[in-house]
Amino acid sequence: MNSFRTVCGFLLGLGSTFLSVGCGDRFDGRVEVNGTVTLKGQSITDATVSFSPLEGQSTQAQVMVTDGKYRIERQTGLKPGKYLIRVSKGDGKTVYLGDQPPGPTNTNIISKELVPDDWNVNSKQERTVTKDSPNTFDFSIP
Repeated sequence: MNSFRTVCGFLLGLGSTFLSVGCGDRFDGRVEVNGTVTLKGQSITDATVSFSPLEGQSTQAQVMVTDGKYRIERQTGLKPGKYLIRVSKGDGKTVYLGDQPPGPTNTNIISKELVPDDWNVNSKQERTVTKDSPNTFDFSIP
């Protein structure tokens, strides 16, 4: 009876190994990426973090920051490599006047960017995503 259990245990283990190896990587090498974002020491919300590939990876992402946290799930995650990071957060209240005079009918909001240029349009911030977890990147913006 013990040899039967041993054989069954071996076959079950072999079967699960075969299934995990035989099916391949259903996420095509993508990994989860997550972290936190603070601006001037405060957690931010209603912001975005973008990851742009710098080494020819076929993945990129732009994700919302809520309560100071962001997460890119593995299904839509990033492939390993170096990425350029940009963070954006608008104030949500700056009115764009354009050619119109100020007045109550003007409701165009353009949002003044609150993140410094060196983390936004002129960013040189880079992070390297690896195939090994965790890929946690916390951004503390002065």
